[in-house]
This record gives sequence, structure tokens and C-alpha cells, in this order.
Amino acid sequence: MTRRFPSRTLTIALLLLSSWMALAAKKPNVVLIYIDDLGYGDLGCYDCKDIPTPNVDRLAAEGVRFTASYITNPPCCPSRCSLIMGQYGQRFGKYGMSRGLPIPEDRPTLARFMADHGYVTGQIGKWDIGTKQQGPLQVGFAEVAQKPPKKNSSKKSSKYFCINEAGETQWLTDYDGDNMVEFIERHKAEPFFLYWSPEAVHSSNQEAPVSLTKRTAAKGKRSKLAGAIVSVDDQVGKLLDVLEERGLRKNTLVIFSSDNGANGGEEGSSAPYRGGKGQGTQQEGWVRVPTIFSMPGLIPKGKDYDGLIANFDFYSTIASVAGLPIPGHCDGVDLIPYLNGRKKGPPHEYLFWLNNEPGDAVRRHLIAVRWKDWRLYKKYDKDPWQLFDLKADPREEQDVAGKNPEVVRELSARHAAWARTLAPLGKIPKVERRTGVRIPEGHGWAFAPVKQGHGRKRKGAGR
Repeated sequence: MTRRFPSRTLTIALLLLSSWMALAAKKPNVVLIYIDDLGYGDLGCYDCKDIPTPNVDRLAAEGVRFTASYITNPPCCPSRCSLIMGQYGQRFGKYGMSRGLPIPEDRPTLARFMADHGYVTGQIGKWDIGTKQQGPLQVGFAEVAQKPPKKNSSKKSSKYFCINEAGETQWLTDYDGDNMVEFIERHKAEPFFLYWSPEAVHSSNQEAPVSLTKRTAAKGKRSKLAGAIVSVDDQVGKLLDVLEERGLRKNTLVIFSSDNGANGGEEGSSAPYRGGKGQGTQQEGWVRVPTIFSMPGLIPKGKDYDGLIANFDFYSTIASVAGLPIPGHCDGVDLIPYLNGRKKGPPHEYLFWLNNEPGDAVRRHLIAVRWKDWRLYKKYDKDPWQLFDLKADPREEQDVAGKNPEVVRELSARHAAWARTLAPLGKIPKVERRTGVRIPEGHGWAFAPVKQGHGRKRKGAGR
């Protein structure tokens, strides 16, 4: 008698494989773009008049522009640590810059979380997270674009001009954009999570060429910053084009944001707010940043959202969009139901700041609370609280603490209660120099070794 089981088993296996492939094909892609020192008032879609940003503006027109998006752990290094961990940095002892402080290994980074759930993970650009041993390849990214050699002159190495594979001089931000396209082309048939954090538009932008600056109406020193922002916008255009060409636009969540506010030394703008990186770090402009979410079909088009959000919400939202449970360590929430109107009220009723790292020579101290239109803050513990109504006074020029003692009492009590839930100040380990750079130097891509139980099998080696 003929046994039919092998054939039947094969048929079932093929059906299961087909179903799995169909399910995998539906997994959304994610591109997270995190600009360095981009001010709230330096994009066309945020009412900037002298810097054209048509591609970022298109992203906003096809998605949601957030008007109260915050960095709770400024500046750059703490901001990125909070982003990748999905929680207040103080949860693991990061109360200021504290560069070199380890990120925790008892909870997954966003990259590790996505890799462990079937995503190919890629990183391009600036890192500035954790210790020297905690590079992107060690914390969940499967592929990392290597640092290309910088252009050298007789005086010094260039910061923003690099030498590409063809031996030609290329603007570094433009080189990053080419890497974004190349990564997506290689992984267009599988779910991917791509994190691009360019060195732009961090100071100094004096190298910005006339080919970029002439495309803006900015004058003087600001024209150099403007040129760097135009280049960032060009790369967003490359991204949107390749997603459209490959039929991936509707299945890709694009998040665009900044690691902290405008750099006043580069004449960046926080308008209509005051302050930013450097001078004015206690003001609103240091921590309120431009943020855009775009995914046609899932996220509404051309909408402003005014509720309080923070960069740690990105992790939770990405997890939910991918159909995955939000890890328990996350302070963030899934923002999609708020954007679609399924949930009412703000995602966060309160947001808190506590930057008081001992020995911080730059004195980037900030103790603050946001609630409704109120902002309560002080620089040091010994200082009196100041209170501002940001709706009536966005530039924070009229302290109304004396007129609203009940608001001061309530918000200061909330801050004290939150502070009691935090970890103690972390210790920065002594790291030997032989550990080297965390992103390899060269052309093309570096790949993480495949470990048991982590990530995915490595595919083609790129360029």
C-alpha cells in the first residue's frame, strides 16, 4: 500500500511556509532618523522662512507634525541613550552627559528587540551611546556603515568631507544618504529597521560648500548651518524616492527627529521658543524638538499633534507598529492610537527632567516639569522654582511662580515623587584604549557576528 504521509506532510509544510512568508511580507519596515542639534524653528514645516526643506515638509504633509515633542535627557549622548533604551536615562543612572556610562544589558535596546523579532537592523552615522565596548554591532545592530576616510588638507582633516569608494571627495551627509538607499535596496524583500543619525548638523558647519548654502536665503554664519540642513533634506528625498520606487512607502514607518535643540553658536533657531544648546540650556528651546511620523494608511496625513510626547515613545511605538508587545522596561507609550483619535488626552500628562551630573564643567543642569501649558524649572537644587505659561509666554520672559503657588506646589511634588523612582548616579568605568573605535573605519558595511539566540543570519556583504 502506498504511504501518502510524506506527500501530505510536504504539502502542509509548504502551506505553512507560504503563510509564514506572507506574514513576514506584511511586517512593516521602520526608518528612524535622528538629526544632531536640529532646532525646532529650522525646518520649513515648522515655519522656517530662510531654509527650504521640501522633502522633510513632504514627510510632514504625508504624516503628523508634533508640536510638543521633547528630549528628556539632553544633550546628545544622554538623548541617544534614552532613545535606544526607550526610557528615562535616569532609570540607569544617567543624569547628564556622563559619556561612557554603560547602557544596561538586562533589558533590550531597540535594535536588539527588533533583531530578536526577525528584523534586519542597520545603523548609519553617529553613535555616542554606552561604553567603548557597547558599539552598535554589540547591542543589536546586524549591519553598520563604516566610517569613510575623511578628506585631508595641508592643515587638518575635514569633518564633513569624506573620500568615497571611487576615491572622490563627497559631502559626508550625502554619503550617508547613499548608504541608506543601498541598505534598503539590499533588504527590500525583508523587514528592516534602519537607524540613521548623521553628524549633521552638529557644529561646526563652516565647511558647508556654496553648492548647498546658495540654495538658502540664510545670511552670514547661519548660511553655513542652513546648507547643512539642506543636505539633510536631500537625503530624506533619497529615502522617500527609494521607498516609492520599491513599493515600500506604505509599509514603512518613517520617524524624523532631533537629539536636542538648536545650537545658538551656529545661529540655529528654536522659534517661537527661547534658548537651545549652549547658551540658554535652561530654556524650552533646548529640549523641545521637531518630530514627524509618517506612514501612509496608518498615520493621518497633514495633521498637527499637540500632546506631550518624548523620544522614549519611539521605541514603544515602533514595537506596537511591528505587532510586538512593548517591553516592560519602557517609559514610552504607543503613539498611534493618539494620532488616529482612538485614545483621548495626552500620551503623557507630565514629563520630567533631572540633569544634575556632579562635576559637569559645562553646567548643563536642568530640573523641570511640563504639565498642560505650564513649565516649572530651576537650574540647581538650591535655586527657587520658576514657572512659565508657555501658551501666553513661549519665550519664558515672565516668571509667574509667585502668582500660582498651588501650581508650583503640585508640580514640585510630582517631580520629587518621580525622582524617588530613579536609579542612583551611575559610575563611568575605566576603559582601556586598546578597545578601539565602536564603528569600524573603511568603506562598505561591518557585520555583527551571529550569536546563539540573537539576531538573524547574515546576508550579502553589500558593496
